[in-house]
Amino acid sequence: MQINTDKTKIMAFFETPALLRARGGQHQRGPTMPPFHVYPPFSTSDPRSYPIHEVFQFEYLGLILDSKLTMHLATVEAIRRAAQGQALALAVSTSL
Repeated sequence: MQINTDKTKIMAFFETPALLRARGGQHQRGPTMPPFHVYPPFSTSDPRSYPIHEVFQFEYLGLILDSKLTMHLATVEAIRRAAQGQALALAVSTSL
């Protein structure tokens, strides 16, 4: 079984600035954070590591997760979808 590192993403939950500095990153969002890597489980003649993209929010099964698990983004998205559905229902009911 192989990991497709092009499609794989990683997110650190509840990472404090001290922990982020300890792993070599800067406490700011963006491409300055050091990437995580996947190494082959067995030593081979090609000792490469494969970087994994780090994200700060991720949509999983329709629910938007952020690194602090505040659910704010998921709530905003649910309100947006409800307002869109209400507007559609109102448009259909006035057209009848």
